[in-house]
Amino acid sequence: MTDLDDHSLLLAEVRAGRRAIDIVQELFPFQPTAKPDEVGILRLGHGRPIQRRPVSTATALHWLKSDMVHVQQVLRGRVFELLALHPEASDRLPYLYAVGDLLDAETLRDANPLWDAMRKGDWRTAATELMACQWDRYYGSTAEKRRAVIGLVMAIAAPDTAH
Repeated sequence: MTDLDDHSLLLAEVRAGRRAIDIVQELFPFQPTAKPDEVGILRLGHGRPIQRRPVSTATALHWLKSDMVHVQQVLRGRVFELLALHPEASDRLPYLYAVGDLLDAETLRDANPLWDAMRKGDWRTAATELMACQWDRYYGSTAEKRRAVIGLVMAIAAPDTAH
């Protein structure tokens, strides 16, 4: 088991957090006014599930960054354990953080079979666990959103996730 210090964890989190924000921005292009998604949830900015007045690009990015910090805080213990066992998994963190933002950080944190698989380095089973999540409840069933989610899951499961 690798001895992972707080500084190493912080560096991994910063790199992954920045990439996760890019990923979510790719999935949700900026939208200045709230619009309902396929399941009727009003989304604003970069996919934020809120119902407010039009929002600026800077505000939407601020909200996304704030949400990503929350995701990282919720998943911190799980990520620390994962990186201690598999330092090479740091390339997967942006995708995990993006999934945590899209699915819900607490839901992802509490997905014990998923984390069990990742602790074992069994990325295929981890992908299976992620695919079993009820994504339609969160984003409807459009082919575009399904492809985006599958892309995230495949990046987590890929032997080499460096992009």
